[in-house]
Amino acid sequence: MDELRGGFRKYKNKMKRTSALQRKIIKEYKDATHREIWEGVRDNFTFGFIGATLVVFIATKTDLGVLFGYLAYYFFMGKIVNRPKYVTDLGKLIVFPIPSALGAFLGYKISSWIIDYIIQNLR
Repeated sequence: MDELRGGFRKYKNKMKRTSALQRKIIKEYKDATHREIWEGVRDNFTFGFIGATLVVFIATKTDLGVLFGYLAYYFFMGKIVNRPKYVTDLGKLIVFPIPSALGAFLGYKISSWIIDYIIQNLR
């Protein structure tokens, strides 16, 4: 029985400790303003969303969707290219990849609704 308690204590102590990377990300989060984080999340989500819908529009040969998708993509590309580069682990590991992936997935799922709207109302 003591062996089980000892194993549980080791596990509990291990769970309490955070890695150096986790502590660094938490510190970077506390040092950043909510506006900086929100702008990064918003921009990366939008960029992923536009990119994913554009791929679906090209694959389904929805010409108006491709045209509007490219317009939105390149207008937004100017904002993405001209922003400062992510230098923190918070930006590189959380603010960039997670919202971009969620935006891309949502864009992929919603693009079929957008295609239906284009076919019904704009052709």
